[in-house]
Amino acid sequence: MKSRLFNIAWSIVGQFGSFSEALAHAWKIAKLQFALCTQALVNFSYRKVDGSIREAVGSLQNPPMPKGGMRKVNHSILTYFDLQQQDWRCAKVLNLIFS
Repeated sequence: MKSRLFNIAWSIVGQFGSFSEALAHAWKIAKLQFALCTQALVNFSYRKVDGSIREAVGSLQNPPMPKGGMRKVNHSILTYFDLQQQDWRCAKVLNLIFS
C-alpha cells in the first residue's frame, strides 16, 4: 500500500507545488481505488479531456476481463468498470474531483 501511494504521488508531483500536496492528493486517490475494489457501487467525478464533468458510477468487484487481457499498471491513470455503460473506462488521476 505504501509503495503504491508513493508511486501515485511521484507520478503527479510535477502538477503540485510540493510533494506533500501531491501525497495528500494521492491519499484521496488510494481511498477511491480501495472503495472501487471493495464496494459494489462507487460514485465519483472527474473532468474529461474536453473539459466537461463526468459523474461516474463504477466498481472493480467481479468485472469482466478487459479486451486484450490485463495491462501494465499506470499510476497516473484510474481504470474502472463503468456500471452505467457496462464497459471499461479510465481517467487521469489529476482530473479527479474530490469535494
